[in-house]
Amino acid sequence: MLGNEAAPWRETVMTVDKMRREADKRNESMEGGGAWRALDFVIYIFFVIILILSVRSVLFDTVRVDGTSMLDSLSDNDVMLVDRMAYAFKSPKRGDVVVCYYPDAYYEEQGLSYDSRVKRVIAVAGDTIESIGNEVYVNGDRIDEPYLTPDRIGGDDIPLQTIPVGCVYVLGDNRCVSRDSRYEDVGPIPLSRIVGKSRIVLYPFYKLRLI
Repeated sequence: MLGNEAAPWRETVMTVDKMRREADKRNESMEGGGAWRALDFVIYIFFVIILILSVRSVLFDTVRVDGTSMLDSLSDNDVMLVDRMAYAFKSPKRGDVVVCYYPDAYYEEQGLSYDSRVKRVIAVAGDTIESIGNEVYVNGDRIDEPYLTPDRIGGDDIPLQTIPVGCVYVLGDNRCVSRDSRYEDVGPIPLSRIVGKSRIVLYPFYKLRLI
């Protein structure tokens, strides 16, 4: 009796398997066979790579720090993730660490390659700025700079001035060696020359942190 009862079940399973095989054959025929599926996968991977590269160039980028002008906040050879869209709809604010390009004349006069610079925004358009001794004043108030260490403070003083419209005033955290907006060949940086905002230190891995 058990054998007779199992027979219809086996026939049903065989029928389902047959239907599945026939459906697979039809799908393979429609898709052009295994070779077409392999080509389709390669095309898919190609477009994924193109998408990743597009996102990297439009939204984010990685930038390696070259030099010591941002010590102790950033060290030579640190790799940062830079948000290229951070200022698409707003301007930088005081305290932001930005990647920017200096005026073309700076690179020509210094005989340097056309590389970006990483600095901290200290004042924005319309602000007044000056330094007295080692203290920086923005709009008449001394600003708190917890990212500075005593052995990094120094360098040229900042004469009283107002930041032009469409510009920001940038300084390095290592004031003793940083060539920044204090110098005539650099000056306030136009917003059009700012690449983006530094968000994260990615490498070395033990330094992984938000900026």
